[in-house]
Order: sequence, then structure tokens, then C-alpha cells
Amino acid sequence: MRAPSPTAEQGWDEATFSCGRCGAKRTATTEDDYLKTVGAHQDAHAVFDRLNQIERDGLASILRVILADADLGLEFFALMDLQHPTTSPTLNPQEGTAP
Repeated sequence: MRAPSPTAEQGWDEATFSCGRCGAKRTATTEDDYLKTVGAHQDAHAVFDRLNQIERDGLASILRVILADADLGLEFFALMDLQHPTTSPTLNPQEGTAP
């Protein structure tokens, strides 16, 4: 990781994160962006590690479609919320209680 080079006039200049696992390099110009970038990259590794190759390929295919069009992504989530609300528990019709 290259250390940031702040000055009194400029504040934070930039910092580059180098991943020891995959070699990716990410540069950020603010400390907040740097922390978000590092966190997102670490989270991506965690998801990648949990999936097998078939699941990775499927997820990548879905994300390419959804992320290519922000409106599509928003509409998809809205549709999912209508079909399967996540805010309230599903009631067990025989018991009248949440599982």
C-alpha cells in the first residue's frame, strides 16, 4: 500500500490499496473512499470464497445484467419486495404464527 501524501493545503492526496490475495490495486482520493474500497474488496473475497464455480458464474451473469441498468436493478428489487416482502415474517397458516 502506498502511503497517502497529505499536505497542509491539500489534506488527503490519495492512497492505493494492493490486495495480497489477488493482486488488485485500488486507488482512493479520500480516507472515507479508501475505507469503503478496502471493505468492499474484502467483502467481495468473502462472497467469492463461499461460492463454488457454478454459483460464481451464475451470480456474475446475474450481476452483469442487473448492474448494467440501474433502473432494472431498482425495479427488480421492488418486484421482489412485492412478491416476497422481507419486512414482515411469513405466517404459518396452520399455527397463525411466524415460523
